[in-house]
Amino acid sequence: MPVVISDASPLICLSALRQLDLLRLLYGSVLVPEAVWQEVTHAPSFTLPTTPVAVTDAKAAGWLKVGAATNRPLVIQLETTLDPGEAEAIALAVESKPSLLLIDERDGRQVARALGVEMTGTLGVLLRAKSTGHIAAIEPLIKELIQHHNFRLHSSLVERILAEAGERH
Repeated sequence: MPVVISDASPLICLSALRQLDLLRLLYGSVLVPEAVWQEVTHAPSFTLPTTPVAVTDAKAAGWLKVGAATNRPLVIQLETTLDPGEAEAIALAVESKPSLLLIDERDGRQVARALGVEMTGTLGVLLRAKSTGHIAAIEPLIKELIQHHNFRLHSSLVERILAEAGERH
């Protein structure tokens, strides 16, 4: 099974939806780099009040682990265009192949794709959770992300995900 590594956005979104435990159910354990850990536990202007509690509980439960990317030159290179969390998450995914990177931001996804990193995002996690029976529907969760948490999604992507989930015909 690949090492699953997460950037901040999927952790923030899933904790906002009270669905962070889906990561444990779907992947067993998740690794986050130190910069992502700092972002989700110490950046209250960016994260939601529920996120630090949820991720700290997940770490205490042992399924969310904090690690470090050892390829510092790659991290430094990636930080020229990405934030530190994205840079470290991508570098860790490159080092940990086979890996699966959980990342939502478009720029980070483009860089990860160029480096041959397999990835999915918050919507991919929700889609997998539905297909494995861990959640009944995706649409209410997507609506909550958009309406209450300012998560930006293109309408065509939402429609494609809902069709794939069997919630559109």
